[in-house]
Amino acid sequence: MRRRRLFLPLLSAGPMLIVLWGCGTAPFTTEQGKSTARSDNPGIDLQCAVERIRKARAPFHWSYKEIAPPLTNVDWEADITPSSIAGAVTDGSGTRVIHGVRSDPTSWDTAVAILTAALPRSTFSFVNNTSAIEPLGGEDVNGERGIKYAIDTSRDSGADASLIRSVLGANGSIKGTAWVNAQGCPIKFILDVEQYGRGGTVHKEHDEANVTQ
Repeated sequence: MRRRRLFLPLLSAGPMLIVLWGCGTAPFTTEQGKSTARSDNPGIDLQCAVERIRKARAPFHWSYKEIAPPLTNVDWEADITPSSIAGAVTDGSGTRVIHGVRSDPTSWDTAVAILTAALPRSTFSFVNNTSAIEPLGGEDVNGERGIKYAIDTSRDSGADASLIRSVLGANGSIKGTAWVNAQGCPIKFILDVEQYGRGGTVHKEHDEANVTQ
């Protein structure tokens, strides 16, 4: 599997985005989220994705897609329960099974890592807490009541805009939509990135994730 993640190394660490609890389950929250999140504008916390899978309390289906032509077109799908993970990752080389059981910590941790290692941490770290993120109010998605966010770096100004240009090029952008629960744990996100390099090269990436029951 060949992958090319956009952005510079300085953006490789930071908060992550994705996932929500399925219907009828209590939402996962980080300790930080408990103390700082506002229920009407909690922000986007990608780390919830990892913890939601690792500490599953009820069954749900996880899906994540990453497309970055010409090298990357990968799908991750899994049915997750408190005791098992059963899924697959599919790319141009074929399909590989993902299997983990809670009673075997090695298999469980490996399955969680496979499902979450490719999440666009650097991208969300880059735009979180900037003018690129705009809360749009409540909206139902995937059977849940969520808080919708628009993501668009063309709204950035000042230092935020300068950083975008320095990393993505003068015409580069990050645009998308995310839905999260009251604790900031995403239910769904769609993200598109364009990065302009020297000589007019353009690198594009599309990321999409969903949690459903």
